[in-house]
Amino acid sequence: MRTVRRSRRRPLIALLVALTAATGCAGVLTFQDQVPAECLSDEVATAAAQVIAEETGTFAAVLSGLLRDVPLINGDWSEDYGDARFYGPAVLLGVGYEANSACLLRFGRATLGGNRALIRLGLALPLLYWQELPEQIMAAYGLIDAQQYESNADDVGLIDTVLDRVNPTLDALGLYLDELADYERALYGPTSLTAALAVLNLRYALQVGGPRGPERQAFALRVIDAIDAEAYDRDSGTYRFAPAVEQLHLYPNAMMIAANTLAYQASAESRYLERAQATFASIQALRDPLRGNYRSPYSAAAAGATTDDYSTLSSQLYLALALCLLYEQTSQEQYREEALSLLRFACTYLRDGDRLVHHWIDGRRAGPDDPEYFCSGCNFQALYLMWYLSHLEPTDELALQPMKPERNP
Repeated sequence: MRTVRRSRRRPLIALLVALTAATGCAGVLTFQDQVPAECLSDEVATAAAQVIAEETGTFAAVLSGLLRDVPLINGDWSEDYGDARFYGPAVLLGVGYEANSACLLRFGRATLGGNRALIRLGLALPLLYWQELPEQIMAAYGLIDAQQYESNADDVGLIDTVLDRVNPTLDALGLYLDELADYERALYGPTSLTAALAVLNLRYALQVGGPRGPERQAFALRVIDAIDAEAYDRDSGTYRFAPAVEQLHLYPNAMMIAANTLAYQASAESRYLERAQATFASIQALRDPLRGNYRSPYSAAAAGATTDDYSTLSSQLYLALALCLLYEQTSQEQYREEALSLLRFACTYLRDGDRLVHHWIDGRRAGPDDPEYFCSGCNFQALYLMWYLSHLEPTDELALQPMKPERNP
């Protein structure tokens, strides 16, 4: 089993990952140690890929590499930067049910259980909750997306515990995170992070609903209005990374395309859809027509880029997922085609064997000696996009996940 090179995790999770890396997985019981050997075979991923319509070879290779080589410890994937908590449960359970794969269902349930355990631990230890806040938020996303596949009576309550801490804090900060000074804010920018919380509330309203759905929707719309007031540049028609940053960035605009499209889906107010479409049209200066990707400057300096030919896997995927939402709400083929273009860029230029690497830089893909090389969570996000695109259809109803397969007993 491969060891983990590095982690951007917060202290307690980083300690566990470091111990795993230091021992080469010896002495640390992983989920892979507990499943039948056939669950780690290439055949499981190859069979699962039969339900995927786009880039099936890459899907099979990446899924096989994740299941076999990335340690899953207490429901938490190593080197995932939090993203696997969001994208892992839905794609493992969704594909698992459609492909009738008991192995994928085992992995999906373990990941979902890890999300529940993290949120419960945060309830018991408030300091840990705030230390692990990005992971808590990703865990809540994961529980929301898995609702249609597997949930228990406590899941909505667990999601509510996260939002009932996050939302009042964001409200107290004026509904925009510019005053926070931490790693995530510095790397991704306050607009992206604030938009992610609006999206989280909207996904709750649309996918969970229930008595608190209208409350979550109303809060999200207030957050979007606050982002518009703080970070929307009317001259360029784009969202700024932060209010004082004039350089065009991909991440905040991708996140706000998603937020505005979901706001339209939830409220039926055309102004949100119009803003999402106009934002996409206004970021075309970032597009590389040769490869079909978009430049993403947010971490270029940290990665050591010497030119603007720099694109991260996660930023391409977030934009592709936002474009899928636009396609669902508008039926305009250009959005689906552009999402496919971004997926093909990732599978063509960022694939290194059974993994998609962290970024493209100065005319080459990242390698093991680069400051960042591999993010398992981003690879789960890529699988999620392939699964989503395979079932994508325009609809006036909820379609954040493509289908609801019948559950096996």
